[in-house]
Amino acid sequence: MAYMYQVSFNIRPDQSSQLKIGQSLEKVLGYLKTILPSQSGFIDTRVFYSLNEKENIYVVCISEWDYWEDLEKHRESGFSEEKVLEEFDPVIKKEDLIIRIYKEID
Repeated sequence: MAYMYQVSFNIRPDQSSQLKIGQSLEKVLGYLKTILPSQSGFIDTRVFYSLNEKENIYVVCISEWDYWEDLEKHRESGFSEEKVLEEFDPVIKKEDLIIRIYKEID
């Protein structure tokens, strides 16, 4: 059974350069993709951003976990997406993060 952990947020169009290679936000997102595989029960992670939004750019980080217990441990760790992204203040504020958890349908 797989569980998906989604953390998303918006950035303004004038901040879009932060997603380019070598920029701060791109480095943080790349860091997440590097550290998550060391977590117990980790399956995969993907990071996307919207292309068709005019007002804001929507960024989505999705990690996949084997068991519920693994996801719970991950959320409590310092490597959870929202904790890592909170360090990227002032571009991303804790209250701007949208967190959703999904369970795969059998």
